[in-house]
Parts: sequence; structure tokens; C-alpha cells
Amino acid sequence: MGLDEIALAIGCHLSLNEVMGECESGAAGETESARFIRRDALPGIEALHATFVHHRYAPHIHNDIAIAYVDRGAVRFALENHNHVAPTGAVFLIPPQAVHVCEPAADAGYTYRVLYLDLGRLAAFMGRTSLLYTWRAASTVVDSCELAGALKHFHEMISLPGAALEQGEALATLARILDDVLRAPATPSTSRMPPGVRAARDYIHAHWCDDFSVDELARGVGLSPFYLVRSFRSHIGMPPSAYRRSLRVEAARQLLQQGEPPSCVAAQCGFYDQAHLNRHFKRAIGVTPTRYAHGNRA
Repeated sequence: MGLDEIALAIGCHLSLNEVMGECESGAAGETESARFIRRDALPGIEALHATFVHHRYAPHIHNDIAIAYVDRGAVRFALENHNHVAPTGAVFLIPPQAVHVCEPAADAGYTYRVLYLDLGRLAAFMGRTSLLYTWRAASTVVDSCELAGALKHFHEMISLPGAALEQGEALATLARILDDVLRAPATPSTSRMPPGVRAARDYIHAHWCDDFSVDELARGVGLSPFYLVRSFRSHIGMPPSAYRRSLRVEAARQLLQQGEPPSCVAAQCGFYDQAHLNRHFKRAIGVTPTRYAHGNRA
């Protein structure tokens, strides 16, 4: 499934409430913090309110679309061989299954609010069977006061307890504006993925928890190991092992959302111990699995 046109119908059952990340001291009294919020009344939706000064995300992917509003500072990120900077007041979008890296664009870091949307759930909310998202590199950073305002209002509503009706109304407003943005005419991609790389990516998706070698992967898609690793990194943005690890982190994230204890998640997702999971989860998500799962309630 490529980035040019992705028919999105991803399902995910969320029943968690709120997850708080521990603040970490930075230079000159600056702090880093991350707060994840989920509401039972908004299945398939997760919000992140965070401040990062030193943290640099490892290359990773999400199953959902990520829509971020920058409250302070600036964010630098790379997405499918394109570099972007989102300044204060900007909105930026990261499509599902897109390898990306985010980091502060200035010494003071940044504060932002991110909305992770399961577009299959959003389509059902809008009375549709699916949504067609067309990624356009030129409009990844969106200049839209209307979209920014709707995002800020939604984040204010999702932060409030006992406001399920208001949260649903805010989502309806945001969905209407997003629909205009996501359904806008596309700019054709200048980078097409070779069939062998696409086959290797599909193989990793089918065997993400397995311990296979690069030789096995290369034989499975009819390429030499050397060409596979070089071409995969060039077109995907990371080597096959990192891509598989990113899928494992996403699987761990989903299990934690469903209430699985962190101590049980590592082995289920292909990590050889808890420390291995902790290290890669923190690099990709911004907090440890325990902090992410903190406060989970059925």
C-alpha cells in the first residue's frame, strides 16, 4: 500500500482513558513532558500533548494518520525523502504507514498537540465505508486557520472529563474540515516504489514478529541481499530491520491501548526482553511503555 493513494479502513478498539508521561528535566530548567489522552466516547482517536527539547524521534511509522498543531517553537521532520519545518501556529499531517523522523528545529524545542486518527473509525463516524487519503508532499505542512482552530478546539474538548457530547461535536467539525483537506486534488508522486521493495515491505508486514534473515527476505522477493537493503532504505527511509522494529512498536502500542500489562507485551511483539522494548518504544513514542500504559482502565 503506497503513499500516493491509500484507501483507509483500519480498525482499532480503544477503551482507555488517560495516560500521563513523566516530565524530564532539560537544560536551563526546561522540561520535557508527554500526555496521551483517550476517551471511551471517541474510539479510534488518541491525543498527545507534549513538549520536547532534546528528544529526537527514531524513524518510525503509525497505523493512523497524525495531525499536529505546533503551539510553540518549531518542529523539523523528514517524510518520504522530503524535509519540512512546521513553525508555531502551523498544522502538519503524517499519513499512515509513512516512515518519518521528528526533532526540535531550535534549541528551545517545541510544544505541540497531536491527534492520531483511525480513518476507518472516522469514516464510520462520517457514515462512509472508507476514506481515500491522497498524500501530497507540498501540502504536508498546512496553512489553514480554520483547520488550526478546529484542532485547538478539539484538543481543549478531549482534555475535559464529562464532555462526551461536546467532544463528538468538536470531532464532527474537525472531520468536515479534514475532509476538504484530505480530498484535495493530488500532485503525482515523483518516486515510485520498485516491485521488489514493495514485496519486501509486504513480507515484513506479514512476518513482523518472526526472526528472519536478510537472505530469507531477499530470496522471498527475488533480489540480492545487497540490492534489497540499499533499495529498501532508499525508498522506505530505513533498513528492513528498523521497519520491522517500527511495526513491532506499533503492535506494542496497540496492546497497551487494549490494557495488556507492559511486562507481557515485549515477548508478544518480538522484543527479546522488557529493556529492549522500553528502549525502542521510548525512541518512537516519546515515553516508556509503563508511562504510556499508566492509568489504563477497562
